[in-house]
Amino acid sequence: MLNQFVQRENHPLPTTDTTFANFAGARYFTKLDANSGFWQIKLSERSKPLTTFITPWGRYCFNVLPFGISSGSEKFQKYMCQILEGLDGVECNIDDVLVHGATQEEHDGRLEAVLQRLVNANVTLNAEKCVFNVSSVKFLGQIVGADGIKPDPEKIQAILEMPHPTNLHEVRSFLGMVNQFSKFTTNLADLTKPIRELLVKNTAWTWGPPQQDAFDKIKKALTSAPILTLYDPNKATKIAADASSYGLGAVVLQEEEPDTWKPVSFISRSMTTTEARYAQIEKEALAVTWACEVTSKTTTLQDETNEIPHQRCSTRTGKLHYTADTLSRKIPESTVQPTVEENEMNAYVLSVINALPASNPRLKEIQQAQDEDEVCKEVKKYCMDQWPEKDHVTPAVKPYWSVQGELTIADELLLKGTRLVIPSRLQRQTLNQIHEGHQGISKCRERAKISVWWPGLSAQIKVMLENCTTCSKYRQQHPEPLMPTPLPQRPWQLIATDLFILEKVTYLLVVDYYSRYVEVVALPKSTSSSKITQALKTIFARHGIPDEVRSDNGPQYHSDEFAQFAKEWGFKHSTSSPRYPQANGEVERTVKTVKNILKKEQDPTKALLAYRSTPLASGYSPAELLMGRKIKSTIPITLPHLTPQLPNQKLFIEKEEVYRSKQKKNFDNRHKAQPLKPLPPGATAYITDMDCTGTVIRPSKKPRSYLVDTPTTVVDETEYSCKTFPRTLIRNKTNRKQHHH
Repeated sequence: MLNQFVQRENHPLPTTDTTFANFAGARYFTKLDANSGFWQIKLSERSKPLTTFITPWGRYCFNVLPFGISSGSEKFQKYMCQILEGLDGVECNIDDVLVHGATQEEHDGRLEAVLQRLVNANVTLNAEKCVFNVSSVKFLGQIVGADGIKPDPEKIQAILEMPHPTNLHEVRSFLGMVNQFSKFTTNLADLTKPIRELLVKNTAWTWGPPQQDAFDKIKKALTSAPILTLYDPNKATKIAADASSYGLGAVVLQEEEPDTWKPVSFISRSMTTTEARYAQIEKEALAVTWACEVTSKTTTLQDETNEIPHQRCSTRTGKLHYTADTLSRKIPESTVQPTVEENEMNAYVLSVINALPASNPRLKEIQQAQDEDEVCKEVKKYCMDQWPEKDHVTPAVKPYWSVQGELTIADELLLKGTRLVIPSRLQRQTLNQIHEGHQGISKCRERAKISVWWPGLSAQIKVMLENCTTCSKYRQQHPEPLMPTPLPQRPWQLIATDLFILEKVTYLLVVDYYSRYVEVVALPKSTSSSKITQALKTIFARHGIPDEVRSDNGPQYHSDEFAQFAKEWGFKHSTSSPRYPQANGEVERTVKTVKNILKKEQDPTKALLAYRSTPLASGYSPAELLMGRKIKSTIPITLPHLTPQLPNQKLFIEKEEVYRSKQKKNFDNRHKAQPLKPLPPGATAYITDMDCTGTVIRPSKKPRSYLVDTPTTVVDETEYSCKTFPRTLIRNKTNRKQHHH
C-alpha cells in the first residue's frame, strides 16, 4: 500500500553494457558487498511512522530504509554513487562495488581509495561476500576477467536443467532467462523463433517437434558460448550487420592484433510483420541502422577537440560475412541438408502458391495455357537456364527481359513476384474478371496487382474502362473551370429568382447580379405561377423592371401565365439547364447564404436588414450599390454616413473583378478543374438524366452546351450532362427524329 505513494528517485541504474565498457585492460578485480545495504540509509523522523507494522508484541517502525520499498534500489544506487563519485576504476551496481585495475599497483591504489570513502560514510561490508584481488569475478550475472566476459556457469546450468515449458507463463520465463545471454549467442533470434510463435495472439498451444528442436538447440548454443573481449574505446571497432528473411543480426568486433578481430557482443532480433515485407535491400539497411542504434551507447565516437570524419560503410558477400550472417539466419547442421537459401525459397514458394486467390482448377488452366503459349514457354526456359542479352531475345519476350529478376517458376507456374503471369489466350477473360463491379482505373489496377500480371496490363485496363458503356454512363464528369457571370452594367439589370424551403415554409428569393441585393417573400400556401408572378410584380414595383430574369426550369416558370407576365412587363426570361441547375450559380449561392442567416436569427427581417447593410468584398453594401445610399440598421451610425452618395463605379468594378478572379482561382484549384474535351458534330453522347444516347448536332448558343439529336427529340444540353460514348460499342441508331435548321 505504501509503495503507491512513494516518490521515485528516478536515478538511472547503469546497464550491463555500459558498465562492462569500462573494463578495458583490467586484469585485477575486487568485489565489495555492502552489508544489508538498504539498512545503512537512515530514515528521516517524518518517514519513520510510514513504515509502522504490527506484531504480537506491539507496533514497530523502521529507523533505516526497509527492503521492499519501491524506490529503495534507486535511493541506494544514488547514495553509493555520491560516496564513490570521482574515483576511477570503480563500478557500482546497488550494493555491489567492483574495483578493477590494469596493474597490481593501480588496483591496490583504487581499492584503498574506495575503502577510505566507505569508512568515512560509515558503510559496512559483508566479509563473506567480498572477493579481493582476483583475476576474474562474478559481476552482474556474468564472469568478467582479464581474458574477457563469459556467462555465469551456474545460470547456464540452471537453464540446462529446466524442463520444456508447458504453458505461456513458462515460455515467457524461459525466454526471459535465455535473453540474458543473447550477447553470447550468434543466432538467438532465429533459434527462439518456433518458441516465440507460441506467444502470438490467438495461437493455439502446441509444443511440437519444432519447439522441442529449438529448445534443445538453445541449450546446446549456451553450453558453447564464446568468451567476449572487453570493449576498448581506443581500439579499432567495426559493426557487422546482416538481415535474413525474418531476422536481424549484428556483431561488434575489435581488432586485438593486426587483421585479428574478436567479438565484443552479439545482438539479434526477429523482424516485425511489417519489416518482414521489406525488400531485401531495405532489410539490409534496417539491420545496419538497428545495429548502430543498439550499440550506440558503447560505440559512439567522442572527441572534444577534433572533428570526427565520417565512418566508412562497406559490404561483403554472405560467405565472407559469416558472423553477422549467422545471427540473422539458421545455421545448417550438415552440408547434406538443404541450404538456408533453398529452405527459404521453398517456404516462400509454398506460401505464394497457397496465397494465390485462385482455385486449383483455375491454376491448372493457367498452367496449361502457359505451356501452350510460345512466349511463356520461352520465358520459362530462360528462367530455368539463363537469360541471354536483351538483343538476343525475340521482340515478344523483350518486355519480360526487364523484369527477369522478379520472374520465377513455382509448381510449374510462371510468376512475377507473387503474381501469376497470364498468357495471351486468357488475358481478355482476366480483364473482364478484373473489371467485375465496374470499379475505376485505380481500383482495377490495385485488384490486378494482387494476383495477375502481363506486359501492358495497366494500359489495357485503362483502354477497357474507356470503352466500357456502363462506366461511361455513370462516370462522374470532371469539374470544369468556373465561368463567372459577367458583371451587369447597372443595378437591377439582371436578376435571378429561385424557390427554397425553410422550416416547412416555401420562400421566393430574388437576387440582383450587380449589387447582390436580395428580396425574400414567404409563400405559405401555394407556389403556383400566379403567386410567384404576384410576388415579382410587388418587388418590381419597388425596384423597377429588370432587363432579364433568370430562373430554373420549375413548372411555375414554364407556364403560359409567366410567359405572358414577361411579355407584358417587358423583360427577357431565361432558364438554366434542367439537368444542371448549378449553371445558375449566383442564386444557388445566395440561397445557401440566406438560409443560414434566417436559421440563426429569430427575427428574419433583422437578418435581411443585416445582410443588405453589410459591405461586400468591394467595400460597398448591397443597399449602397442598389440605392446609392447606406441604410440605417440597428448599429448606431452618424448622420453624414446616411447622406446619399453614389458608389465609385470604376473602383467598384475593379474590386469586383479581383474578387471574381480570386473566386474562380480558388474554385479551379480546389476542384482541379479542367476544360472538358469539346464534342464534335456527329459524336455519340449519353444524356445522363434522359438515360439515352444521341448524336451531337452542333454547339448551342448557350455556353458549354450542345444541341443533341435523341431518339425522340432534339435537346439543348450542357456538356456536363453529355458524356462521350465509345463509338465502337454503340449500336447504330435508327428512326431518329430529324432536326431542320
